[in-house]
Amino acid sequence: MGFHQEDRLNRMKCNIVVSAFVLVMLQACAGTKNSYESLIEDKGGSSAVYLTVGETKEILSISNGFPGWWGFYPAIVSHSPEIANVTCNQERSLTPFRSPGVILGGEVCYLTANSVGETWLEYGNVHTINMNGADSQGKKIKLVVSEP
Repeated sequence: MGFHQEDRLNRMKCNIVVSAFVLVMLQACAGTKNSYESLIEDKGGSSAVYLTVGETKEILSISNGFPGWWGFYPAIVSHSPEIANVTCNQERSLTPFRSPGVILGGEVCYLTANSVGETWLEYGNVHTINMNGADSQGKKIKLVVSEP
């Protein structure tokens, strides 16, 4: 193998490594999309998320990626799962720059309204979230579920 062929091969390998690194950095950044914020409405002076029975909405999207989650991993829970429950699934998004990423994926959490009533959703750290009222350190969001 000649000197020039070897040099071209090394440059090609370097370009492949750099391209892969850039692709990972662009698509795999850790982050969240707090979808619940767009669901909050102000009706009669009371800010809340309003759903009807049987309705399902995305409320949180979490990307797994660089640099990772260091002690804080976002979560959202329902204080009354019989009124509305939260389910989180491992997913990937084919839309560029949207959580969760294409390469490393992440979790997408959905809120499903089960029965008529009012409850609280709590957003915070999955490791420290506590639904015992005053001890709670998370952000509380009121949820109102009505008939369709």
